[in-house]
Amino acid sequence: MEVNLTIKQKLLALLSYLSILLFFPLNFIKGDEFVHYHAKQGVVMFVLAILIAFTFWIPVAGWVFLLAYLVIWFTGVLNALTGKSEPVPVVGKIAERLSI
Repeated sequence: MEVNLTIKQKLLALLSYLSILLFFPLNFIKGDEFVHYHAKQGVVMFVLAILIAFTFWIPVAGWVFLLAYLVIWFTGVLNALTGKSEPVPVVGKIAERLSI
């Protein structure tokens, strides 16, 4: 779903995918559905990144999980910058069930 969004909304949605910075749009931008949608996905991505960090003890699996994470992360960033409210693979369905 694409709608006319401001640059500010797109940049705030982008912050949702930049690690700990996701808490800024999640806590301070309450009335914007677009930003909140991406912030919820950012929360799941943040938890996933922490879990993937523990997989680096497994020689090949850690790199495979990291590559998969980067593809999902890049999809989220592109969706935020192009103004799309589409769920990213795997993470999007989990984020839609969150009640934050």
